[in-house]
Amino acid sequence: MSDRQTVAESYEVSSVKTPPVKTHQLFTSPHDSLDLAGYCHPDPNYFHTRQRLNYLVDHYLCPTVLTERLTDLPRQFVEPRPRLWDRCDWNAIAADQIIGIEPDLFIRLIASSAEIEVPIRAYAELSRDHLQTIHPAMMRFVSGICDETGNLIEVGVWEKEERQHAPIFCRIYQRLVGKRLWPKANSITELSPEQAAANTLYRHAIRRITTEWSAVSMYLWLMAHSTGALQRAIAQPLQDEVNHLAKFWGMTRWGFADPPLPRLINMVTQFATMMSHHQGDRTDSDRILQIENLRYGAELAYIFARVLRQMCDWDAHLQPDLLAALFGRCPMLKAA
Repeated sequence: MSDRQTVAESYEVSSVKTPPVKTHQLFTSPHDSLDLAGYCHPDPNYFHTRQRLNYLVDHYLCPTVLTERLTDLPRQFVEPRPRLWDRCDWNAIAADQIIGIEPDLFIRLIASSAEIEVPIRAYAELSRDHLQTIHPAMMRFVSGICDETGNLIEVGVWEKEERQHAPIFCRIYQRLVGKRLWPKANSITELSPEQAAANTLYRHAIRRITTEWSAVSMYLWLMAHSTGALQRAIAQPLQDEVNHLAKFWGMTRWGFADPPLPRLINMVTQFATMMSHHQGDRTDSDRILQIENLRYGAELAYIFARVLRQMCDWDAHLQPDLLAALFGRCPMLKAA
């Protein structure tokens, strides 16, 4: 066991207290009262949905969970292993488990989620190029190991986990619609290199965080508008994305020590750029912005902001000694 792993595990044991597990009986009907998002109103309004979103954030992105996901990295560096998923009762998924939203719109957003998750290998290759000099262990976690000729001989944990998401959403779509989904992959854009290599690396790190933030927020929203087996199926990729968000956020903080406000500005800028680029990629990507769906647009704006606030609150507790225990000596990178 390495000194780095020992220090990280020591910090984890002494500084992180596991909260009591919230146990609720899980139901398959949208008219029952409790599910993974708390109280399930049979006909929720905007404020009911906000309450469910807050409940989900407090449970899946509580500081203890985020810290556990981050401090898991030394184990992943030594013995990479994907997160185990809970079992899903696929046959129990049904359209009547969609709540508080037009089923057709919900299903279209499930299809869009599959499209977002398709080009994972390309994302991993981009991250490999940026991480190979700054942190080889993190490069292995994200994109695996290649031989001398560039052939992939070990798939990274991040990629293994992400590869499961598109098939999951395709399977959900098939259960809800009764036919198979053939998602088209998002196109991949590379950031133009800047004169200062640290700036290019920083922009890539922010893009990775922004992508995970976007996925976490969207999946939380889908869970707030679902219940039963459908909701539990969406909870599986959500937990992967929370795991990845915590790890990428912590590494970026370690490498750049960037204050929260500039990071948020860069994330929002990246998000706007990504949305503009993918406008033509995604299935009915503008449906949510139509006037009759403004309530859902407001809910999404709320959950995106709520997740950012949660991450910033957690960021205040990321001390340099913990980050050094996880990642090693800081490379003192600076981004303009």
